[in-house]
Amino acid sequence: MASLFQRLKARLALQMRRLFRPRWLYLLAKRLRPISVMAGIDRGRPIDRYFIEKFLDARQHLVRGHCLEIKDNAYTVRFGGSKVTKSDILDINRENKEATIYGDLKNLSMIADETYDCFILTQVLQYVDDLDRALSECVRILKPGGALLVTVPSLGKLDGQEDNVIGHYWRLTPDSARYLFRKHFPAENLEIQGWGNILVGLSFWIGLACEEMSRKKLDYYDPSFACGVSIQAIKPATAPTGAPAAEVPGSS
Repeated sequence: MASLFQRLKARLALQMRRLFRPRWLYLLAKRLRPISVMAGIDRGRPIDRYFIEKFLDARQHLVRGHCLEIKDNAYTVRFGGSKVTKSDILDINRENKEATIYGDLKNLSMIADETYDCFILTQVLQYVDDLDRALSECVRILKPGGALLVTVPSLGKLDGQEDNVIGHYWRLTPDSARYLFRKHFPAENLEIQGWGNILVGLSFWIGLACEEMSRKKLDYYDPSFACGVSIQAIKPATAPTGAPAAEVPGSS
């Protein structure tokens, strides 16, 4: 863990970067490149992380038992704490030594049915070409009553190639997320909410950090200018009597 001196040094470096590369000067210069190519992480806390972490913080009670997360388990540890009995990390990238399971979200045959109480899936689905197959697998590996906690972007930098991700395929709106998830979860088991506004979108797009915006401006939501979507999906505790098995489009 970083020492207090190292944390203070890192915080000072971010403040100095914001001081010597101010947002007002960038906007006046009408540059063709963003002020940060790292989504603002080199200036402070990335704007999308504010909404992702706010979403997860409100659902800490669902991060419990046997949990799965992509790439690392930072959010499992942060929001689950002592409620977590076992934590697995999934990644398609075999160079990630933190991963406990290597596999493709579309085919998790190495994971048994009804394994997890919670699956944290933040900013991942945009990299998956077949979303129906991926969500079908998510449902399969969740225990009855288990929670799938998802965030997806509506805008932002096209990235991922640095992590051996093949492509960057999707941007979802609250409506398209609702259409997609209702094919795999009952409507009453879904909570879908957009976030953002025109100022948040502009700031995120050019790479500003949360510290450069007020909380009031961050929290204002304009559905005409959604920047991202959060989805809470709960697997039914029991399947309806006589209900047909879910069919994944293109599987026949």
